[in-house]
Formats: sequence, C-alpha cells, structure tokens
Amino acid sequence: MKKILTIIALALVCMACENKSTVNILIANEHDRDTTNVVVHIAVNEIMQHVDAKSVDSLTLLNEKNQPVTFTTTGDGKNIEFVVPVVKARSQKNYSLNTSNPSLSDNLFSFRKTSININL
Repeated sequence: MKKILTIIALALVCMACENKSTVNILIANEHDRDTTNVVVHIAVNEIMQHVDAKSVDSLTLLNEKNQPVTFTTTGDGKNIEFVVPVVKARSQKNYSLNTSNPSLSDNLFSFRKTSININL
C-alpha cells in the first residue's frame, strides 16, 4: 500500500512541475529531398494551450542553436508563421517558443511533455 501511495504522490508532483514557459516545435521532413525556405504556420490557440502567456507577442522563437528567429502573426491573428531555411531529407528541426523572461526556477524541475509536430 505504501508503494502505491508513493507512486501516486510522485506522479502528482511531476504533473505539478510541468513546464508552461516553453513549447517545442518539431518540424519533420519526411521526403527524400531537402526542403528550403519553408514557411511554417502554427495555430495560436494550439500554442497558447501549452504556454502561460497573455499573447504570442510576448513569446520568443528560438532555433536549435538557441538563436532568436523572427516570426509574424497572420492577418487574421489565428496563426504565427516563420521561415525554416533548410530541413534535410528524412530529418527534423527543433524550434522552441519561450516566454520572454523565463527564469531558472521555471525550468529547474519542470518537464516538457508536449510538443507541436509539423510534417512537411
């Protein structure tokens, strides 16, 4: 009985530590050719369900090298869009959307359990 209670308590602690300051964006190229300058669209409502932010304007998009990437919001405000320069054949790129001022305490014991997957 003690083992079950310990497991339940551990699961509740892990769920409470979910990272809400970052969401990963995995962009996969499933084709046999490299893709270049692909415009990626992601629904704002899908992003906002994964991060604690008031709007997408307060988010920062980072590439795999943790360098900022410029993104814009579509005219209707329902999507963000950004350009991925190159995705090699049968590979993927990893981007992340972060709140503007994440702190170490936000990420220290936090777990990212969600990603937004985009297939090219």
